[in-house]
Order: sequence, then structure tokens, then C-alpha cells
Amino acid sequence: MSLYDWLFNPSGLTPHGFCLLWAPGLIVLHAVSDAVIGLAYFSIPWALASFVAQRKDLEYGWVIQLFVAFILACGTTHFMSILTLWSPVYGIEGIIKLITAGLSIATAVILWPLIPKLVALPSGSQLKLLNSQLACTGQEQERTAQLLRESETQVRKSNTELENRVKERTAELEAANARLSHALEQRDLLLREVYHRVKNNLQVIDSIVTLQARRLSDPDAQNALQGLRRRLYALGLVHQQLMSSSDLKTFDVAPFLKELSENIIEGIGGRDISLSVHAIPLDVGLDFAIPLGLLVTELVTNSLKHAFPDGNGRIEVLLDRRDDGTMVLVVSDNGSGYDILEASRKEKAPGLGSTLIDGLVSQLKATINIRRTNGTISEVLFVHDEAP
Repeated sequence: MSLYDWLFNPSGLTPHGFCLLWAPGLIVLHAVSDAVIGLAYFSIPWALASFVAQRKDLEYGWVIQLFVAFILACGTTHFMSILTLWSPVYGIEGIIKLITAGLSIATAVILWPLIPKLVALPSGSQLKLLNSQLACTGQEQERTAQLLRESETQVRKSNTELENRVKERTAELEAANARLSHALEQRDLLLREVYHRVKNNLQVIDSIVTLQARRLSDPDAQNALQGLRRRLYALGLVHQQLMSSSDLKTFDVAPFLKELSENIIEGIGGRDISLSVHAIPLDVGLDFAIPLGLLVTELVTNSLKHAFPDGNGRIEVLLDRRDDGTMVLVVSDNGSGYDILEASRKEKAPGLGSTLIDGLVSQLKATINIRRTNGTISEVLFVHDEAP
């Protein structure tokens, strides 16, 4: 028997209707029942396939596809039952049932391990609860966003107000700074004018003293007036240094001492006196510079008057700072040696020079030590901080 005959025309087999004695009622009942079941089985896979096609997000959609194949195979077996009522094609029906059996086994084998995973999927009520929670969270986020927008608006408003206040305050400060700068300029101008006028007035006094000295014939009186002129020059030089300084309050004492000492040496004339001035940079103010300048004037003048009877010699002026911070002023010469303070103590009435030296040393809160070693060495020790 060929395969075709075995499938479609098996010999010796009778159709299923023969077993039912071709009873019309039974034939119709079986045929209609199988037809309805088959149509239902064909409809269900179509619905499932349509569902899977529309829900591409399903995680286990391929399982549904397997169910579709299984149900289609079941429906086909029912249609084959209708066919075998009149045609004994039991071979084809058996093959279809075999396919259906294989699909059913595969579905069962795959389905059981998937059940825990499918159970773990959230249910509809859980999804509703999650959606409700998400909705609440969304509302909270919206309220938070609204608060943030309101806060941002308030911050922007506050920033705008602050910027306006800063601009106003900056304008006020700039105006005040301009007024202060103008006042400082006026003050500086006034101070320079004061220093200039004081210096000019001292020069006028010096000119008057010079004229007076020329009218005198007494050498002691002329020498006294010359000493006065040197002191006036020291005062005027202080004001000149302040007038040319940057802050109008302090100046470097080093060039001041050099110019002051050179002027004293130049004022004597007719002598061969060399001068050496070494001074560290030191900023001093008016109240300190005046007594220091007058003291140097007296000490240098004292060396000129008493140390060099032959008119030749050397005078050194030194200003330095010791390791302990103490300032030291040394005026020395290589002359015959003369201690003006000791000489004044021996006299009943101390001279003007010694009196000035004592007063100036006291004003500087200093101590003075005069030694006669290869000339006269006058050492003045004092404490002085840099002027602010």
C-alpha cells in the first residue's frame, strides 16, 4: 500500500460514521459539535496572535505564540474528526494528533518553569496601586516643582533688589571715596603748603640773622649767630624733606643726615675737613627728625670748633641698628679730643651747646657716651621703631 493510499484511501477501514450506524442524529451531533469546537479553537489563536502583535512589550510573548500553535493543532483534530465520519483518513488524523501531542508536551514543559516568573509579574491591582503611587509622586513632584519655581522667582526678585542695593551702596561709596580722595588731596596740598611756608619763614629768619651777623664786630656774637643759622638750616631741611616725601609724614633719614652734615662742613670755609656719612635707611617723622637733626648739628659743630686747631681732620657720622634693635648714632673725629659735656660740668654756667645736647638726648629718650680715643667719639643710643 502506497503512502498516499495509507493516508487518504486506506483499504479495509471504515469511516467513523459506520460505527455510528449512520444514524443521522449522531452524525449531525458529532459533526456540528466538532465544527463548533474547531471554529472556537481557530478563533482563540487568532485573538491571541492579535493580542501579541498589539502588545509587543510583553516579556513572555513567545509563550503565547506556542499556545497559538497548540490550540490550532487541537482545532485541526476536531475538523479531522468531522472528515473521518465519512472518510477513513485515520493516518492523516493520527499525524495531526501526533503534532498536537508534541506541541502540548512542549507547551507543558516550557510553561511549568515559567509559572514562578509569571506569578512574580505584578497583578492588575498591584499595577493600579503602583499607578496610584506614581500619580501621588507625580503630584508631589509637581507641587515641589511649583514651590521651586516660586522660590526661584523670589530668589530672582531678591537678587534684583540686592543688586540694586549694591549698586546704590557702591555709588554712595564711590561718592564718599571721591570726597575722601578730594579731602586727602586738599590735606596733602595744605601740608605741603605749610611745610613750604615754614621752610620759607626759616629762610627769611636765616637771612635776617645773616644780615645781623654782618653788622657785628664781636667774634663770639658772630659765632653764636652762625650756630643759630646751622640750627635754622636743620629745621628747614626737615620741612623740606617732609614736603618732598610721598606720604608727607615720614622721610628717609639717611640722605637727610648726609645733606645736613655736608652743609655744616661747607659753612665753615677755609678748612680741609673731610666728611664721611654712613646711615641705614630709616623712616622718621617730624617729632623725631627735628631733635635728631639738631643733635647731629651740635655734635658736628662741636668737632669743628674744638677738634682741629690746625684746620685739618676728618669727621664721621654713623647711624646703624644693633642686633638687639637699639639704634646707635656715632659722631667721631680724629682731632685733639674734646668732651663738651665734661667741659660744661667744670664751668659754673654750662654753655648753650651742652645744654642743647642734654635736652635733645632727653627728648629722644636716649643715652650719650663721649670718649676721647684718637679724637672724640660721641655715641648716642636710643630706641626707634619704623614710622607707620
